[in-house]
Amino acid sequence: MKFWFLYFSFLLVFQNLANAQSKEPPFTVNEIIDKIKQNVKPQWVTTKTDTIVIGNAFDTVTGIATCMFADMNILKRAVAAHCNLIITHEPIFYNATNTIPDFMETDMVLKEKVAYIKEKKLTIFWFHDNAHRNDPDQILQGLAEELKWKIVSTSPWILEVKKKTLTSLANDVKRHFNVEGIRVIGNPNLEVSRVGLVPGLAPTLQMHIGVLHRDDVDVILVGEAREWEDYVYTKDAELQGKKKAAIFIGHLKSEEPGAKYCADWLKTFVNGTNIAFLKNDNYWWSPK
Repeated sequence: MKFWFLYFSFLLVFQNLANAQSKEPPFTVNEIIDKIKQNVKPQWVTTKTDTIVIGNAFDTVTGIATCMFADMNILKRAVAAHCNLIITHEPIFYNATNTIPDFMETDMVLKEKVAYIKEKKLTIFWFHDNAHRNDPDQILQGLAEELKWKIVSTSPWILEVKKKTLTSLANDVKRHFNVEGIRVIGNPNLEVSRVGLVPGLAPTLQMHIGVLHRDDVDVILVGEAREWEDYVYTKDAELQGKKKAAIFIGHLKSEEPGAKYCADWLKTFVNGTNIAFLKNDNYWWSPK
């Protein structure tokens, strides 16, 4: 009797796994997240970030929108595109923990945003750490594919361009990302060809200066950085006559290609579901 009980128990488990793998759409939010966890390589790691921030895990998914920042414009465009699951790379509640601080509990901007999410029955899934842990790192791979430069290293990420002046490279980057007010440090006439990628706000100094001080890197392409770190180091290097430079394009533009890569990645294992990448508008403008 015990043998048959165990036999049928194992059979039921394997049957459920097979059903889960072969299930056709529509999917619930939880089922989509399970698929994401199964496809992160080498394996999914539980973190404080990658989770549902707001919404219902058991809602049926009508469509998936990926984005960098889930601002009000993205929320409205997701609704228009019939996407009720939004996968965002960065927090939506204006702080790194994605929680609502006490002093903002009555904030009218935040209240209106939360009310809109609830009214439209949206679910927001924060996909950050495992997007970076994935093989390849979705953010860096997405940025490399966006730039279409030759990849010469992925540890750290170094790309190669045809040798040109720093001014020429900076102008190319500015035009490509259509962003105002990029910041450049270094000799404008410096000839560069090897570019180290430091998108977003890389958390350690080694991920910034550790890349730039390499002999095979001329310039780093940075999202954002503390000014007393990258800025001062690069300026000191320039003043010492060293051939080093840095270009800063902002957090959004440097990591957003990874959100596009995420949408394409999802399409490889989520079938029969509308999946769209939603591009953020530029946030700032510069006076003429």
